Amino acid sequence: MRKESQDLSWLGAIRKRGPLSNEEEKSYQRSLNGLQGEVAFDQLYRHFLGNETDCLDDVTLEYKGDVLQMDKIFKDKNTIHLADIKNYQGNYVYENNALKLGSTTFANDIIEQARRSRRIFTRLFEDYHLPLEIQNVIVFINDQGRITLYDDLPEIVLNYEEIPGWLMKMRNHTQQSQEFGWQNLIQKYQIPSYATSRICSTERLNHLKKGIHCEKCGSFSLKSTRYTFQCLCGHVEIKQIAFLRTICEYGIIMHHLPLKRSEIIKFFGEKYPSDYIKKTLSNYFVPLNADIKDGKYQNYGQPFNYWFENEATRLEKLEKRKNWHSSF
Repeated sequence: MRKESQDLSWLGAIRKRGPLSNEEEKSYQRSLNGLQGEVAFDQLYRHFLGNETDCLDDVTLEYKGDVLQMDKIFKDKNTIHLADIKNYQGNYVYENNALKLGSTTFANDIIEQARRSRRIFTRLFEDYHLPLEIQNVIVFINDQGRITLYDDLPEIVLNYEEIPGWLMKMRNHTQQSQEFGWQNLIQKYQIPSYATSRICSTERLNHLKKGIHCEKCGSFSLKSTRYTFQCLCGHVEIKQIAFLRTICEYGIIMHHLPLKRSEIIKFFGEKYPSDYIKKTLSNYFVPLNADIKDGKYQNYGQPFNYWFENEATRLEKLEKRKNWHSSF
């Protein structure tokens, strides 16, 4: 499953409860746009190739002091493709080793960034004697954007309309390899994705809107039944899951600190019973020190669906409460 970055999760969590600065809003839109582009390429990839090729998504790798991030890595015959996915709008030009949009020249050279990645992967594979070629693929995924090349480049650069044909060519001569050495090697040097450097101050936290919001539309006006919260938009969510999701949202916002019971109770506001919050923390989160009266719990700084991705069975049992009646 492709995951959003912690930075995007942090900005999104803050945005649901209060305003972002101009810089934060631009970063949020840019990161969201990038994620949407990656997801769009994933959909095309699965449509044309299914499970016929080996691939890795969202790889952050460190090798001999060099760190890089790749959107997608996949193997075709004896070639490893390093894919950079660009969800850009507008008519871009690459000329004289520079990317331009109209009269604007971008400081970041997307071709040189790709070549740096190829150099690092080439050294890695050579050091471990893996006889695989490395090929950069730069994908312009947005149908409202395109790039025109005036430089002769060894990299594969694809505009939106060229993607299906290129993937279909791979499909014609690709089958899933039974040799996973290249994946194991990459995973050996894979490190966690970049953590956000953004910090929410106590003052800002206090000014954020309190309570549980609808996970679908974001409204804080929820009707409470015995087992569920119901929103005017029609969405229904199990209460226990809504409480878990909100605690995780606090964890994203305050990712640099442990989950602190008293602060989480304040984050929910007076409308929500503190005993239920305490019970949820006790049943689902890892205590750091059981002897502390104002309990603290492990904070992974992740959204609910990432935090609890390995507890599908437990959550499915909770979902069944939607069919329970208040007379039970």
